[in-house]
Amino acid sequence: AEVGADLGKIQTAGRYLLGLINDVLDLSKVEAGKTELSLERFSLSALVRTVAGDVKPLVERGGNRLDVDVEEGVELDGDPRKVRQILLNLLGNAAKFTERGTVELRARREGQGVLLAVRDTGIGMTPGQIDSLFTAFWQGDPSSNRNYGGTGLGLAISRHYARLMGGDVAVESREGEGSTFTVRLPLGAAPADASPPASAPEEPGHGSRRDDADPL
Repeated sequence: AEVGADLGKIQTAGRYLLGLINDVLDLSKVEAGKTELSLERFSLSALVRTVAGDVKPLVERGGNRLDVDVEEGVELDGDPRKVRQILLNLLGNAAKFTERGTVELRARREGQGVLLAVRDTGIGMTPGQIDSLFTAFWQGDPSSNRNYGGTGLGLAISRHYARLMGGDVAVESREGEGSTFTVRLPLGAAPADASPPASAPEEPGHGSRRDDADPL
């Protein structure tokens, strides 16, 4: 039993380190303006259902329910791998900071674009935490890292990916009541300037928290 427990800890640590390495590499590409889009036409509903299936075990691990509502028949031209990573980051965060609650994923067409929303009933954020939310490596306060782990990069990378495709990521949150992350993307990706802002990339936070989660 002790050997099994030790192996489990080693496996968890290995996943964390691999995730950290991948996130740092992704972030370095963003900062260097080296991130490229691989554009193709894809089905919004098919991608959302795949992501929901991937993340469902993580959501349910905290005693949460995953609700998915996606509009059928919507296709867009973009980078499906980056859209998938954005959703995995947001859903992973929501699952990490919600316990015995609900995580909702909504996806629909909105004008000449699509709206993707991830809402949770978790610990939420203060206005001050929201202001620092998209800063790379930001994790709320020391207790956030102790209690929830993570690298503090997922949201920064997600916003850069969205902006690279001509969209953006926004957030609304109240401490103790949960958070809603909204991604808007054009139906046809219109790559924006991928150069990062003068300050460090932006990211994490959710209540005393939000760092990116390893969704798997």
